Amino acid sequence: MKWILILVLVGHTVAYTIPNVRFEYPTARGFRASIPDTPGLQMFAFHARLNKPFEKFEEGDYAEDVLAPDENGLWLYDTNKPALPNGTIIYYWVYVQFADQGYWLTDKKHTVLRSKATVAPKTTTSTTTTTTTTTVPPCPHTLTTYNGGKTTCAGKLIFEDTFEQGSFAPKWQHELRIPLDTDSAEFVSYQNLPENSYIAAGRLVIVPTLVNMNPDYTDERIRTGELVLEGCTSPTNNPYECQRKAARSTILPPVVSAKLNTKNHFRFRYGRVEIRAKLPKGDWIFPQLFLQPYENYYGYADYASGQMWIAHILSNRMLVSRDGKQIDGHRLRGGVLITNTGPVRSDFLRSNVNDDHFGDQFHVYGLIWTPDQIMLTVDGFQYGTLRPNFRQHAQQQNLTQANLWNADAPLAPFDRDFYISLGVGVGGVKDFPDLSLTGPSKTPKPWNNTSPKAEYFFYQNRNTWYRTWTEPELTIDYVRVYAL
Repeated sequence: MKWILILVLVGHTVAYTIPNVRFEYPTARGFRASIPDTPGLQMFAFHARLNKPFEKFEEGDYAEDVLAPDENGLWLYDTNKPALPNGTIIYYWVYVQFADQGYWLTDKKHTVLRSKATVAPKTTTSTTTTTTTTTVPPCPHTLTTYNGGKTTCAGKLIFEDTFEQGSFAPKWQHELRIPLDTDSAEFVSYQNLPENSYIAAGRLVIVPTLVNMNPDYTDERIRTGELVLEGCTSPTNNPYECQRKAARSTILPPVVSAKLNTKNHFRFRYGRVEIRAKLPKGDWIFPQLFLQPYENYYGYADYASGQMWIAHILSNRMLVSRDGKQIDGHRLRGGVLITNTGPVRSDFLRSNVNDDHFGDQFHVYGLIWTPDQIMLTVDGFQYGTLRPNFRQHAQQQNLTQANLWNADAPLAPFDRDFYISLGVGVGGVKDFPDLSLTGPSKTPKPWNNTSPKAEYFFYQNRNTWYRTWTEPELTIDYVRVYAL
């Protein structure tokens, strides 16, 4: 995997050199790796594996983004998982953010050599009376709160799902709705069907399917029938999200997919999110790894309460815009939305381009959310930082929702509780640019975003794009949220 890194240095001299990583073995299992604190340090990302060198910047078997020093002034990675006999080689690489600049240590290795002092001494009998003192573990302050204001300790894991239990409940609920123009108006209905979302081998799988794979949905029914979603979860009780009657240019959603969220189980304000996932591959598909506003405090329409993208791609294997720009699954995007309107919609999305399609293998997608900034990472690399005054920018763009945002919070509307949302969308009228070309044959996109028959033209072209759906599933290995 090769990363395209563009550095512009103007009158800049290197202000920081990463010190040698210190390894310790406090117990018979595991190890600690640390560097000393110094003013200006913002993140210490450690990636390691045993007895196997890294080929490139891979995640590793032991990895963490450390966001604060401990009480001893160390940026510390600590694990008790591997048994480490003498002679074990720890291969590792390190990324450090210092004063908003990134620094790397690469191709490093450390050989385990335990001293006798690390081996537990032989137990002896003694009549000496000893006094045991219990020390309460420190709980560093954090700005993170969760589930309606609960507090915790800095760096603590406050949400995790590794999908080993094989059940969606109680952490996840399914959305049951037909998306409207308030989002991307994607050409799907989100339902709770076993073929569209399931847990297998400790992983969550979300996969879109054609509605006509169900024998009850003939071509005639798609063009003239009706869809009613029992138990619809429309956040505004909008009947158009709960049922559709096909007629003339309006058809039933041609694709069924799934979208799950933690709204009823877990929400939080400020923190660090990590999702290890393999993204889908196939024409006109896109994954949805989002943070959604819990209460839509500033309003529901036009993203008035915001939306955060942890990871997003246009999953086509080859896709270029009308000006020849590569916009397919080799381009990762993350960031925030503060409007659904025109080019302003993408003002706060950041990109990272990879030689390989992001659906080729698993990656760890991260979002770090503080009161002052939002940072985006992939496999420990920070590729985007947002620290603007969203309210000021929105007012300059004449977005009326900005008048409701908290003037004392530079990151408003991202100063309220958000929850995790995972799904797969298809098509829609926002994300795929008109006149874009897909595949080696440069086939034109089959619909126009402003056409009232966009969904119909997409469906009519299904024999072309469905052949590319060889790996249409989003596969999630784990989801974790840490306090700052």
